Amino acid sequence: MSANLAERVMALRDEVLDTAERGEPNPLGAEIFDATVRCLASFEATDPGIDLALHDSLSRRLAWGDDEHVVLADANDVCERLLAAAQRALRSAVEEMVVAEAVTQVGCTAARIVATAAVGRAGRDRAMLLREQASLTRLRAASERQSQELQALEDRG
Repeated sequence: MSANLAERVMALRDEVLDTAERGEPNPLGAEIFDATVRCLASFEATDPGIDLALHDSLSRRLAWGDDEHVVLADANDVCERLLAAAQRALRSAVEEMVVAEAVTQVGCTAARIVATAAVGRAGRDRAMLLREQASLTRLRAASERQSQELQALEDRG
């Protein structure tokens, strides 16, 4: 059932990703749709493992400067459109529930990937700020010592 369901959901790709209206070969959120199809294809596996393709795609978007909010908003939009398209296209309530579970799993995974990246970025930003503050403190101390030495030389001369 899973492979057949994955193929039928794959047929909804253009509708879900809105490629006709946008005309993009790689529309935003495609990684979420593709991960959902992969999840459906391996739905009956006991341990499908980590979806490294999803992780790489989202990490790449974040590395190229997409904001975390934008990535999550794209994921949310694709999940909503996929659920609506599945509700219209699938005949069985069981199949709709399987798709909803896969969408939920992929959406949660995407949110976890983005959150982990945001926490890592925040840690790096904080470390950079602390280094800048330490540099400014050393610069102020050096400037103060120079001022004191200049004053001492003026007092002697």
